[in-house]
Amino acid sequence: MIRTFMLSLTISAALTLPALADACQDDVAKIDAAVSAQELDADRKSQVEDMRSQAVQLCGAGNVDEGLAVTAELKAMLAIE
Repeated sequence: MIRTFMLSLTISAALTLPALADACQDDVAKIDAAVSAQELDADRKSQVEDMRSQAVQLCGAGNVDEGLAVTAELKAMLAIE
């Protein structure tokens, strides 16, 4: 019973994580487009680049929810959806 449950969790995670990773990639692409379209002062641009890097690292390490939280904050800062 426990083995079946663990197998179900593993399969569910394997199917869900790529979709969440795609959400990270989509958000990062939107952020990149907004940064190239907007004129940001040096401090703001540096902050955005640091946060973008952090989001990419989090998503790449499997911490997708945390990565998406960072991209959500960035999208709010840049006034994009």
